[in-house]
Amino acid sequence: MFRPVNDVLARLGWSPAFAAKMPGNASFAPARVASVYAARVDLWTTEGPRLASLRSRALRDAPIEGGIAVGDWVAIGSAGGDEVVVEAILPRRTVFLRQAAGERAEPQAIAANIDRVFVVTGADSDFNLRRVERYLVAIAAGGAEAQILLTKSDLATDLGALLALLEPLGSVIATSAKTGEGMDTFVDRIPPGVTAAVVGSSGVGKSALVNRILGRTAQLEGVVRASDGRGRHTTTKRELFQLPNGGLLIDTPGMRELKPWIPEEQAALDAFDDVAVLASQCRFTNCLHQKEPGCAVRAAAERGGVEAERIASWEKLVAEQAERAPRQATFAAHTAKRQTRSLGALTLRKKPRIKE
Repeated sequence: MFRPVNDVLARLGWSPAFAAKMPGNASFAPARVASVYAARVDLWTTEGPRLASLRSRALRDAPIEGGIAVGDWVAIGSAGGDEVVVEAILPRRTVFLRQAAGERAEPQAIAANIDRVFVVTGADSDFNLRRVERYLVAIAAGGAEAQILLTKSDLATDLGALLALLEPLGSVIATSAKTGEGMDTFVDRIPPGVTAAVVGSSGVGKSALVNRILGRTAQLEGVVRASDGRGRHTTTKRELFQLPNGGLLIDTPGMRELKPWIPEEQAALDAFDDVAVLASQCRFTNCLHQKEPGCAVRAAAERGGVEAERIASWEKLVAEQAERAPRQATFAAHTAKRQTRSLGALTLRKKPRIKE
C-alpha cells in the first residue's frame, strides 16, 4: 500500500523507499525510534513524541540484526486508548553494528538508517589511531559514510601532526566544543534530511559536541582522568536529536571496546583498502604476510610504504573475523530457523477454516 510522505515524516528521514516497506494494514502508521529501553521505545511520530511498547513478534520477525535500534523505522498501531504499540520493524538502509559485549557471537545494533557516522577521537592523551581504524571498519560493514571528528583541538600540543595521521584514513574535521572551532563545518555536514551519528570511546567529547550544537545541556558531560585521559560513561543511552538546522544526530554512549560485526561474506578490508590491494599482489593467495616469499604486504612495510602498526591492526581484524566466522554462521542459522518458524506460524494463523 502506498503511503504519502508528508512534511513531518520527511523531516524525520522518511522516504518512498521506507513507505514501500510498510505492512499492508491501513491502520498502521510509521514512526521513528528516538531511544530504546528494555521493552519500550521513545518514538517520533506525526503527532509528536510517544512512548510505545514492543510486541514480542515484532522483534522476533524483524528483518534486522542486533535488535531494535535508535533510527529504526517502525509500524505502530493502537493498543487501546492512548497506548501505542510497535507492530513491525522495517528493513534498514544502513546500520552500525558491533559484536555484543562479552564472548557472545551476537550483533548489537548501535544506530540504524544513518547516512553518515562521525568517528570521534580526542586530541588529548586518549588519541588512538588504531581505535579509529576499528570504527571505520564497522561503519564500512554497515553501509554508511564515515568521517572523522578530532575533538578538543584547543588541547592539542601539535594539531597538525594529529591531522596528518588521520587524513589518510578519510575526511577529518578538527573541532573544539569549548572554542567553537570546526563546529559550523560539522553542522554543515548534517543538513536537513540527513541522519548522522557520533561514535567513540568515553571521554572523547561526543556529548560536549551535541550540547554545543543544540545550544542546551541535552547530554551529561563527564570528567576525564588526568592520569590516562579516559572518561566515564556519562551518556547512558543512544538518543536521536533534531538539530536547529533540521538535520538529525544520534549520540551514543562511549564504548570501552569495539569488535566490529562483519558479515561472514564481507571482508574486513573495506577500511584498509591500501593493505588489501597489497595483499592481492602477494605471490600466494593464502599468504600469512609473515615470512612467505613474494609477500607484497611485508615488502611495502620494509620500504616504508605502509606502517607496520597499520598492517598489524589489519591482520588482527582479519584474524578476529576468521575466529568469529563459525559462531556467526551458527547464530545466522539459528536466526533463520526462528524466522522460518515464525513465518510458518503466521501462515497457519491465516489459513481459512473449512466448514464441516
